[in-house]
Amino acid sequence: MDYRVNTYIRQIDCETFITIFNEQHGKIWSSSEQRIFEICREIFHSATVEEPPFDISSCLSSRALYAADLILELKHNNQIQPKLLEINFAPNCPHACTSYPTFYNQVFNVPFRNLTADEDIVDISS
Repeated sequence: MDYRVNTYIRQIDCETFITIFNEQHGKIWSSSEQRIFEICREIFHSATVEEPPFDISSCLSSRALYAADLILELKHNNQIQPKLLEINFAPNCPHACTSYPTFYNQVFNVPFRNLTADEDIVDISS
């Protein structure tokens, strides 16, 4: 939440977040992460089912970068429920570069160079 001026934001990298998450909730992050991937896959599938102007059209030469804002809700049965807040077509990339200096290289290697071997790249299409 970096929408307010002069507001302290605690920024942590993914590795630290996962460690803290697993310690605090006694859970394995990967199960919550898989549910997040399912949500993102369902959103993009739903957005491409119909023809334009109702949905996003398929175009093999088109490339786009989206960002998803999520929160994690702790349910009464101690389950973690990811909730999608919004999807942005113009994400805050400079913010991502603060924690991950190679962010642009990693992100653009996929759509423009078809390089998907990076360990941080996850194919959620299936």
